[in-house]
Amino acid sequence: MHSQSIIKLLENYSKTEHLRLMQGALNIDYSKLESLQPIFSERWNENNLPYVAKSHVIDAYYSLPERPDIAFTSLWKAINNSYNNYYLKQVYGNQSCKKLSDTKSLEKILEHIGNDANKRIDDDCTIESLVNLYIDKVPDKTYRFVASYILKGMVIMDTNSNHGISEIYASSSYKTFKNKFSDIHNIIEQTYGNKYRQICNCLVNQDRTTVNFNIPNPNKEESRKLIHSLAKSLKSMLSGDGAQLQNGNYSGKIELLSFREKLNFLIFIVLYSVRNNNTHGNVASRMNSAYTNKESFKAAEYIFLLGHMFLSLIMYRNGDLLPNELAFNLKNI
Repeated sequence: MHSQSIIKLLENYSKTEHLRLMQGALNIDYSKLESLQPIFSERWNENNLPYVAKSHVIDAYYSLPERPDIAFTSLWKAINNSYNNYYLKQVYGNQSCKKLSDTKSLEKILEHIGNDANKRIDDDCTIESLVNLYIDKVPDKTYRFVASYILKGMVIMDTNSNHGISEIYASSSYKTFKNKFSDIHNIIEQTYGNKYRQICNCLVNQDRTTVNFNIPNPNKEESRKLIHSLAKSLKSMLSGDGAQLQNGNYSGKIELLSFREKLNFLIFIVLYSVRNNNTHGNVASRMNSAYTNKESFKAAEYIFLLGHMFLSLIMYRNGDLLPNELAFNLKNI
């Protein structure tokens, strides 16, 4: 949505006009979200309903099918509540645990979901194979989002640079990736990172709130190619094949060797990164951006479905769902 359209819409807001502007000529297919299988258990009653989480899930459903991006914001409140509750149960009585944090809560729930990789949800599907189904469906646009914030983070935090960019401008998503997947980070930095730095002249804008990477026009196509190529390498890595990266005489292979590593990458580096960018307002609204297209909607749709599946796994670990009650995720993906 272009700036002039946003100004006119803000001047005289109409939901009908807003939807028209978002859809434009995209002919968005809402059928998948219109037939969404909700998270539900026949066993729930007023005494055992995960009340807070489900109150936010209902708000998420309200925003569907047109706005999976807005729905995801409500969905994350349910996810946040659920993994914090899980962590509190695990550390109850441990006096050394004095602070509740998203990172620790996520690490604990992912560790325990990983322990249940072979738990069957039906005759043909385990928790691991369910997660792999969702990995197979990660959109290319989402991989490009991850590749972009990784490369930009490497430029900003380049210790050999004379640009004087403070690391405060680097995204928390990039820092999480660097800390949690340091070996993979270092290989990418020696290959794609070094190439990307060569085409950037990174400076803080006059507004002091944003960074301009100052990529000259002749190099803009090279920038696009590097992001797309890294996205393909990340896809190969998360899919289980790994990817051999090279820059001059340097060569290294990025790979995830276990289900737990793949699960951590999927949740921390993909899902949680989207959450951070959306919640902290680091990027324009996905469906109101001037660059919105069909891929934008499909990426938002996927992230919602991934978050929906993840919430159900947390609820399973919390005892709110039985393993066989996770089977609805197969229909949704």
